[in-house]
Amino acid sequence: MMVTRRRWHAAQQYEQRFWADIAGKIESGARNQLNWYRWKASEFEKRIGRSVDGRKSTHGKILEIGSGPIGIVNFLEWGERFAIDPLEDFYRESSTLTASRKPEVTYTKGTAEHLPYPDNFFSLVIIDNVIDHTHVPVKVLQEIHRVLENKGLLYLAVNIRTVWGAFVHTLLATCRVDKGHPHTFTNEGIRKFLTAHRFHICMEESEDYRRIKQRFCQSKKMKERIKGYTGIAEFLYHVVCQKILKTE
Repeated sequence: MMVTRRRWHAAQQYEQRFWADIAGKIESGARNQLNWYRWKASEFEKRIGRSVDGRKSTHGKILEIGSGPIGIVNFLEWGERFAIDPLEDFYRESSTLTASRKPEVTYTKGTAEHLPYPDNFFSLVIIDNVIDHTHVPVKVLQEIHRVLENKGLLYLAVNIRTVWGAFVHTLLATCRVDKGHPHTFTNEGIRKFLTAHRFHICMEESEDYRRIKQRFCQSKKMKERIKGYTGIAEFLYHVVCQKILKTE
């Protein structure tokens, strides 16, 4: 799974425009600060606490890939925390987007395909709503596997679709109708993707597609209604995996 460099850059430009819009709304008072990161961190801690060796991983080094301007790691009170994002230079220029950053977190510019960290460096890696934005997802998992210590944990969250929804979305992404999401996954597809790259699934959960589809169909937003009625509505999948040395 790889997209052209041009399509990946288009996705990054899409992301930058999204965050610039968020910053403008915050500055104008049209929306609150980036409080959803705190909520995400709370939900993450619940899930990691239910996983195999979840508590053990809270004492080591933690990396969040594609953290955005703040990230989940900013609101964790444990571990030595790192964050990496290709738009880090852009975020640093905006005091609005980075006002809530904690000095204990080390923020770095970089891509998930080329992590600037040594082998076996982290006990836990977080990649939340990112894998479908990357240039080469296969390389991303290989890099995560490399920087994780033996039996280290990967927490991944991604929007997935049904088989039909994934087929249609792939066509839309290829035509650059959805520039921000060049990749798409199904439930079975993401599971096979993880296990093929030497990750053992410890815990997983996903939203109920039927309920999500109904919500989209009843939405006041035309775009969401179209997604609901055409069957391409996305629903969230969470998984906690453990690095293994050989494919089981």
